[in-house]
Formats: sequence, structure tokens, C-alpha cells
Amino acid sequence: MNVITAYIEGWKAVFYKGRMWLALYLFNFFIALLAAVPFSGYLGKTVGQSLEPVRNIEGFNYIFINDFLREYGQGLSPVLDASLGFLLLFLIITVALTGGILVVFRQFEEPFHWVVFWRGCGLFFWRLLRLTFYFMLIHLVVLGIFGVLFFLATGGFAIFEMTTELELVRPLYFILPVYLLVAVVFFMVQDYAKIHVVQLEPRGLSRPIRQAFGLVFRNFRPFFLLYLLNIGSLLLLFGIYWWVGSILPSSESAILVAFLWGQFFIAARIGLRLLNLSSATYLYQRASV
Repeated sequence: MNVITAYIEGWKAVFYKGRMWLALYLFNFFIALLAAVPFSGYLGKTVGQSLEPVRNIEGFNYIFINDFLREYGQGLSPVLDASLGFLLLFLIITVALTGGILVVFRQFEEPFHWVVFWRGCGLFFWRLLRLTFYFMLIHLVVLGIFGVLFFLATGGFAIFEMTTELELVRPLYFILPVYLLVAVVFFMVQDYAKIHVVQLEPRGLSRPIRQAFGLVFRNFRPFFLLYLLNIGSLLLLFGIYWWVGSILPSSESAILVAFLWGQFFIAARIGLRLLNLSSATYLYQRASV
């Protein structure tokens, strides 16, 4: 199995089914607008009444933020509650859309059809939601294990008995990279478990999850290299985004340019998510033959 071929074929599938890419971008844009409404109203009733403090802020200003929270913090709670509600809604809808995406990529060389997409959203929603919940538990267990290791490595997190902050930071040099590696592997298995469920359409999930672990570790090298390639593409996108953002002018006339550049970044990030699923599906289908 050629990882570069899977990466290229994944890009081809993303552009070939470009209507799905556009639809996902518009969905994210619409949800972002809905989520911004309560926060915009809150700012309009607080900071919006006096823009002078905002104009005088250069970077992070603890005194201003502390005064702001003391003055208007009570009204912030409903906004945060609404934000959590939108996050939960976004998670649920994202799980549903993932089923549609994977069904579309299951027919790798077929053109995009809305009927196929919406059928996948409904057919696999509950299975993918349960799968997401199971892997969330797995990630929490992994995080807990490494948290305990860090706790033991720092002598029970006894910060008052440490002679220097290096005693607190030094264990992270070893624990954090290992944790990130393990977490990446489980995220990769989670993606292939989603693909496996959509490909085979099983009723239960315990057996498909075990099969997904077996499939990943039998083909660990190409699967992992492809996953790293997709992660590298995402990191490259973030680097380009922040670099361009740092050289954009800060005048009022550049607001539109910054907004358009931000929308391009969001669209590109959605494209990379589709690339991860499409290239992984391509490799999965070749490994399952």
C-alpha cells in the first residue's frame, strides 16, 4: 500500500465531491453565525456602549479583564451556557454528517449524490454517536493513566517542596510526547473504526471496534504514516495561516481581508478533515481486499 498514492487519491476524491465540501463549509458558517448572536448581543450591552477601553487595550490586559468581569460578569453566565449548548449541538450534527461523508467516500469513484449523503447521515448516526462516546471514555482513561504518571513523577505534585520549577516541568519532557503519541494512535483507530462501521454496517459495535484495532495494528506502518502526513498538512495550514495573519495590515480597511482569509482557513481545514477520511477510506479498502 502506497501512502503517497492514498494521499493523492484522497485529494482527488475531496475535489471530485466538491459539493459536499461546500455544503460542510456553509453549515459551519451558519452554525458560527447562530453561536455569535448571544455573544454579540452581550458585547452590545456592555463593551459596545463604550469603545474607548477596547481601543486602549494592546494585547492581554489583566486589569481591564478583571474590571470587566466584576462589572458585567453576571451577564456572561447565560452566554457561556448558550455556547455550551451550541457546542453540544455542533458535536451531535458533526457525528451525523460524518456518517454521510463516509458513505459518500465508500463509493470512492462515484459522483456525489445528496440522497446517498443524507441516507448515511441518518443510517449511521446512533452507531457513530455510540462509537464516539466509547472512544471518549478510552481517551479519558489514557489521559488519566498519564495524569497519574505525572502525579507520581512530581512526587505527588508537591509544588511547595520543589526547589525549582524544573522539577515540575522536567517530567513533561518525557510524559507529554509519549502521551501525544498514544493519543494519536487511538484517534487513528477511532477514524478507522468509523470507516469500518460504515463499510460493513454491523448492528453491534464491540466486534467492529475489536476488528478495527486488529486491522490498524496489522497495517500499522502505512496507516500511521498516512495519519502523520495528514497531521503534517494540518500543521502546515496552521503555520501558513498565522504567518499570513501576522503580516496583514491592522487598519480598518484590512478587516474584510482578514475576514476572507479566516474563511479560507476554515474552508481549508474542512477540506483537510475530508482528506483524512477519504485517504483513510482508500487505504482501508486496499487493506481489506
